[in-house]
Amino acid sequence: MLAKQIDLPVSKSLLNRALIAIACQGNLSQWLEENAKIANNGCRDTRLLIDALKVKNTDTDSEHYFQDAGTPSRLFTAFAAANFTGPCKIIGNNSLNSRSIEPLVSALTAMGAEIQYCDQIGFTPILIRKGIKAWADVRISAALSSQYASALLLIAPLFNGTKKITIVDGTHSQAYIDMTVDLLNGIGIETSTMSSDTERCITVHGEYRNSNHSNHSNLLESDWSSAAFFYPLLLGMPSDTRIELMGLRMSNFQGDAELHKLGTYLGINSQKSENGILISRNPQVTESIASALTMYISNGDLLQREDTLRINLKNNPDLVPAMVVGWCILGKSVIIDGIHNLRYKECDRIAALQDNIKALGCTLSQVGLDIEDQWVLNCSVRFFPTECQINTQSDHRIAMAFSALKPWIPELSYTDAECVEKSFPQFWEQLKKCTFE
Repeated sequence: MLAKQIDLPVSKSLLNRALIAIACQGNLSQWLEENAKIANNGCRDTRLLIDALKVKNTDTDSEHYFQDAGTPSRLFTAFAAANFTGPCKIIGNNSLNSRSIEPLVSALTAMGAEIQYCDQIGFTPILIRKGIKAWADVRISAALSSQYASALLLIAPLFNGTKKITIVDGTHSQAYIDMTVDLLNGIGIETSTMSSDTERCITVHGEYRNSNHSNHSNLLESDWSSAAFFYPLLLGMPSDTRIELMGLRMSNFQGDAELHKLGTYLGINSQKSENGILISRNPQVTESIASALTMYISNGDLLQREDTLRINLKNNPDLVPAMVVGWCILGKSVIIDGIHNLRYKECDRIAALQDNIKALGCTLSQVGLDIEDQWVLNCSVRFFPTECQINTQSDHRIAMAFSALKPWIPELSYTDAECVEKSFPQFWEQLKKCTFE
């Protein structure tokens, strides 16, 4: 059987970081002209960032609306504080305005910026009244998000000399900080890192004016986070079906490239192909997916059983929705560590998962203390209803993850199917290639 070829978007995590670096180098207009296809076909988040970066650095006031785009708004906040000479206001919708930006604002303020909260302290909207004149070494917490540290890393090469950023509480999403460092290294900016059990100090030695301007496009690749949704989908297709995920690489840049290993826990094998990554089912794992499971096993018993899969996903939060739906399809109960930061995404993704998997007879429950961050996904009595409406909470990853239920639930609908515009505008079109309407 010929593989179904899926066209994936460019990694928005890589592209958003590259756009900041390109703008810092003063080459944005040229890059956009030379890479019009990438820019025009980008997801909503990327288009919002491009629109903000196009605004000229003048003494006049500017205002930038980021909807619910967390990464672009945080990266741009640091960019504006380091570049703009006039007052700059950053606003968002209710979703963005409920997600803290305080660690980044505090760090920029410590470096000399003057930033005012326009409504609730710690949250957008914010007004940058005065920017940073010179670099000052800074400490920043990554407990809520790694994006704060990435934002500072991306502006550091604007300044002379060595620039140190000490990251504390950084146990989550380290792969995204690594992505930022790798991108800087890839365009010729030297960095060094020292780590201890409690903190990580990254020193940026280089400057944008001395870096290589030509390598950005070579660093871009298809998005592993978007590819994740086709892994559980494959479980509902004929056993000999193969899906070729176009443009993917066994990446050194994207932390979510770990999916090629994590997919084996769903019974999905990944291998390099001429055009990307080819995925197929492992019959030993997925040959029998029961329509209903009948023996309830308590969370306590699952914790005690040696054969219960235990997995830590703290460095791959964007993969969690797809993985959870895949395990629900398999009826496979799992103990998951390191996912509490999902509460601070476009929606509370833990609550969204808990709400929607109820329709399958599955539960996701925290066990132990908050600091342990351990969760039991109990699929011991999983079943498939004939119809189900997914409450997406306008979250793109929730909508795409639960689309994998289509082969099992004939009447599957969504409260907001258009939210996929945020990261993967062509998702429903690509899904149809798998013979689903």
